[in-house]
Amino acid sequence: MKNVIIIFVVIFISFSCSEKKKDDFKLDYIKNKNNIYLNYENNTNKDIIFLAPNILDFGDENFKDFNTRGNMEGFFPIAVYAIIEPNQSYQFYQKKLDSIRNKDLLERGINDDLFKEVKPGEGNSVFYLKKNEKIKVKYNLTIKPLTLKRTYSSKFKQNYYPYDKLKQENARYSEARNLRNFSKLNFGKAKFVLQPVIEDSLFLRISDKDATN
Repeated sequence: MKNVIIIFVVIFISFSCSEKKKDDFKLDYIKNKNNIYLNYENNTNKDIIFLAPNILDFGDENFKDFNTRGNMEGFFPIAVYAIIEPNQSYQFYQKKLDSIRNKDLLERGINDDLFKEVKPGEGNSVFYLKKNEKIKVKYNLTIKPLTLKRTYSSKFKQNYYPYDKLKQENARYSEARNLRNFSKLNFGKAKFVLQPVIEDSLFLRISDKDATN
């Protein structure tokens, strides 16, 4: 009887691991010189639609602001960010997301002239990933001094794009509304999922020789 119980437990654990793998959407990264590659792997049993941020922002551990590209709220000694390389998204649904975003901008009174001031790297890109397939998304990394006084730490951590918070019904951000509206579209056989969080986030080690002018 004891041996039967042990066998049952082994079978149950194996089955649980197998079931867990079917719901697994993985994300890891590779840094290669001035490029960062986010590697997505769909181990689920469905095709999926997901979003990736057009900009990866990195925060100096000495400065806690979300955006380290320099702004009126926080002036940083160095900017560290990566912008997604164009023409990688799934264009059919990308147009739908862009349409939702543009409509929101117009409703908020942002006219054609102000459209030009919206940074091209902001927003999200849409990706379609079939079951049991992988995709590699390329970002171009910029490390740029903002002041002559270049005092900064050597450790920069990615500020993870808060997709999980933006999808909450009580989130007030316009980007949250756009995300919710997009997630409610008909994706056919595909399923809309949130981007997974990189385990331990994404860290970069920056030295003076890495900085570009």
